[in-house]
Amino acid sequence: MRYIVVDSAEFTYPDQMNYSSAAKTVTVDAPRGGWATFQILLDGLHADHRRENWLPESIYNDPAVREQAEIGFPRMGGVSVKTELSLPVEWYSLVPVTVERNHGLNPDAYKPHFPERVAPYRVYDCLRPFDCTLDVGVGDGRNPDTAIGGLYGAIRVPEDAEAGEYTASVEITAGGEALSIPLQLTVYKAVLPRESLKIIQGYSADRVAKYHGVEYGSEEFNELDDAYIKLLRRMRQNMMYTGGVKVTEVEKNKYEFDFSVMEAKMRRQLAQGMQYFNGPSVGWRQSWQGSTILLNGKIPSMSYEGYCYLSQYLPALHDMLEKNGWLDRFVMGIADEPNDHNATEFRALCGLVRKFVPDIRLIDAMSYGNLHGALDIWVPLNAEYDRHRTEIETLRANGDEIWHYVCCVPRRDEYINRLMDYPLLATRYLFWGNYAYNLTGYLHWASNCYQPGQDPFRLNCPEHHNTDSVCYLPSGDTHLIYPGEDGPWMSIRGEAQRESVEEYEMLCALAKSDKTKADAICARVFRSFRDVEYDVSAFRTARRELLEALSEAE
Repeated sequence: MRYIVVDSAEFTYPDQMNYSSAAKTVTVDAPRGGWATFQILLDGLHADHRRENWLPESIYNDPAVREQAEIGFPRMGGVSVKTELSLPVEWYSLVPVTVERNHGLNPDAYKPHFPERVAPYRVYDCLRPFDCTLDVGVGDGRNPDTAIGGLYGAIRVPEDAEAGEYTASVEITAGGEALSIPLQLTVYKAVLPRESLKIIQGYSADRVAKYHGVEYGSEEFNELDDAYIKLLRRMRQNMMYTGGVKVTEVEKNKYEFDFSVMEAKMRRQLAQGMQYFNGPSVGWRQSWQGSTILLNGKIPSMSYEGYCYLSQYLPALHDMLEKNGWLDRFVMGIADEPNDHNATEFRALCGLVRKFVPDIRLIDAMSYGNLHGALDIWVPLNAEYDRHRTEIETLRANGDEIWHYVCCVPRRDEYINRLMDYPLLATRYLFWGNYAYNLTGYLHWASNCYQPGQDPFRLNCPEHHNTDSVCYLPSGDTHLIYPGEDGPWMSIRGEAQRESVEEYEMLCALAKSDKTKADAICARVFRSFRDVEYDVSAFRTARRELLEALSEAE
């Protein structure tokens, strides 16, 4: 059995042992209060190490069974991992998932890194909590017939940890073979700053219930819901989409509104560590080609009936938020992703909303268009910001806030995105972009929004329906969390996103004392949303310089 250590900023694969960052020593660093992460790939594993041969603890504790199992392999094919380190280490098994095609990219115009690899293939994106087994050669359609398996390690460094060098080893036993891998950890004096960036990603509680086979609202569901929110918080998400308003038309153009479900959901998520909320959009497009925006699913927004509805709904919503002291935590969408067809109606609808609730801030994801003055928080695609920076910055100059977002696009011109067939560094640099352009938030439509019939372990370019539009999504657009057998499982893209947010906060902290230095470090690896450094070694050098500079500043 042989091994290599791979940087956590580089995707790994179950059929490959050749990587630019490959090493024989785990060499990692972290600020106090942060994480140090790495990957270990093992080659020479065999069927006895796979999960189907693993005996659960309850059975293995039987002395007779244990004695028989240990004749050949510990725990009947189990893999043991031990680290002699004074800091806590979390271990995960690397689980391969399928990228069935490079959807949205022209095969005749492939460029280096776009895609990073030509599909079909499997990539280690999913991280399953380590249970003494590796996902290797299972032959169940999810995992390839391979002798390679992998581990992801995450060292948690407390805020009060002593800065300095930590030396240890990672001891891995698989069957009759054992490995001892040197580990060198540098803990910097710098303390990871508290979060300031606003982040929202779509979370589907309905998908949790469906994919785990539990009843929505049951005790089992609530436990899973807590676990999913915990993973979102690990990614430093601090804002949630919220809804659950019950609307009753008691007579023509007269309505009653029940916010109890929405209130309960918001209280629960506040208790789980969320801080902000994006309320349900006031309206929704009738068609991508039409001008009409519908309220409550059926009422044209510019009609008399629409005016009556808004004049009752918006004050009632405002009263609920004010009663709970949530007005400063709440923003509201108008009609997601307005376009040239409905821009005029969108702007008029924003004006109506402002008439009734002028102290609720308005936000929407959008491409650049004739929408000036409509919103308080603008969320352009990162490519749209890049192409129309002068115009969008005019909005900021007049008091508005600027975020950015990605989804199934941009998918051309080398713009970074969090997709599986891009380099993992394309995800890692998303929030370096926030620092470079002073963008104070980030939005994505999906953290676990698997599409009908999608198995995210095997299918990652699913069909997607949005009003009268039908398309296929590029790999990884639907999720950063996997519906595991025993709960939600992380992704390495989600971990890359977390580390990117933490690096954003460190750049901002350094900029308070030395902005020239912070800008120079950022520019070394991030020059624009379509011009970043894909050499992992160069990225690590810039990150270490950031940690050193912030440590000196503190």
